[in-house]
Amino acid sequence: MEELAIERLIGKDSITITLTEDELEKAYRIKEKRYLEEDFANALADAAQNPDTRFHTGHLEEFPELLNWLCVCFDDFYDANMSHNDLMELTLNHLQDASLTPEFFISLARCAPAVCMGAEKRMEDCEQNCAQYRRCSNIAEANDRSRQWEKLASLLSMHRNGNCTCSKDDDAEVCPAAKYLTGTWDISEFFHSEDRKEAA
Repeated sequence: MEELAIERLIGKDSITITLTEDELEKAYRIKEKRYLEEDFANALADAAQNPDTRFHTGHLEEFPELLNWLCVCFDDFYDANMSHNDLMELTLNHLQDASLTPEFFISLARCAPAVCMGAEKRMEDCEQNCAQYRRCSNIAEANDRSRQWEKLASLLSMHRNGNCTCSKDDDAEVCPAAKYLTGTWDISEFFHSEDRKEAA
C-alpha cells in the first residue's frame, strides 16, 4: 500500500504525519474538485458579457449547491475522448437549458449544504452522524434553503401549466417565474423574490 510521510516542525518538535493510500486518494479528489470549481468560476467570469448568460461567478459563491451541481454534471459527462475545455462548455450549455426546468431546482434542493463548525456537510450525513442534528440551527438553515428551491420549482410548474398570476388576464402582474424565464431576473433575484415582495 502506498503511503506518504510528511514531516512538520511544530515548535521545537519534528512531527511525522503519514497519509495512507485512501487518505491520499481522498486528498487528491478534494484538490481535483477545487481546481474544477475554479475553472467554472473563471468560465462564468469570461462569459459575463454574454447577454444570454443567466449565471455569473457571484452565483457560485451565493449558491454552493449550484457549484456542486456543475461538478456532478461534469463528472457525468466525462468522456476520455473530449478535452477538458469541451467538457466545461458542454456542462455550462447544459446548465443554461436545465435551469429553465422545475427539475433543476428540485436537484438544488436535494444538495443544499449545511455549514457546521466551519465544514460543509450534507444534511444526510449530519442526520446519520450527529445525535443533536434535530436541534442544529445549521441543519434548519439548510432545510429552509431546500424549501426555497422547492418553492421556485413549484412556481415554474405553475407558470408552465398556466396557473400563475400572469396567466389570469392581459393586465395581470408578471409572475416571478416569468421574470426568471425571460431573463428579466437572474437566479439570485428569483431566489429572493419573496424578499423583494416584502420590501415592496
